[in-house]
Amino acid sequence: MRLRCLLILIASMLASVAAPAAKEAEGRRRLDSFLAGLLTLSAQFEQRVYDEVGVVLETSSGNLMIARPGKFSWIYLSPYRQTITSDGHSLWLYDEELAQVTVNAMDTHAAGSAAYILGENVDLDAQYEISEVGTRDRARWVKLIPKADGQQYTSVEIGLGPDTLSAMRLTDNLGQVTELRFSGLQRNLALDDQLFVFEIPPGIDVVTGNGTAPE
Repeated sequence: MRLRCLLILIASMLASVAAPAAKEAEGRRRLDSFLAGLLTLSAQFEQRVYDEVGVVLETSSGNLMIARPGKFSWIYLSPYRQTITSDGHSLWLYDEELAQVTVNAMDTHAAGSAAYILGENVDLDAQYEISEVGTRDRARWVKLIPKADGQQYTSVEIGLGPDTLSAMRLTDNLGQVTELRFSGLQRNLALDDQLFVFEIPPGIDVVTGNGTAPE
């Protein structure tokens, strides 16, 4: 009888130790679950940019579509209309107010950007130090810090609900923070490849990234 009570006590103690450990890793578990098998996603987003002391510099909103690997379209609808599109090879930045398209070769090594983390098949453990942040705004958060020096973003925080992506906070090397909050997210819908090829409207100025007109 005493032996049975002792075994129950030991099992109870082990369970009390294991439960917090599992809870502490919940953010990483949610992140891995969300990224596993991810082919496409679409969502609405709200974006805020803060300076290094937390003052809001700008707010915007729009829609996004991503198809792995490397294809994305970020469409800003408010307060200005701007589209950032990539087919995995070329990157088009269209500013409707300026009536101008800037074309660059896609930098597939832009580690840390939201499009990179969500749109590429990234080995997170190879590229980032990953830690649990805890619960905030009804989401579990993890922090990713790039292992390589000289990255545009010094850290990326990702907030996840039980079965979806809630938000991201990206801190750049100047201390500015870009916060993205997602809604209406859908994953693995069929998305036509043509959605990720920007059709240049007639009469629009086209320049390359170095400011010269393309040949």
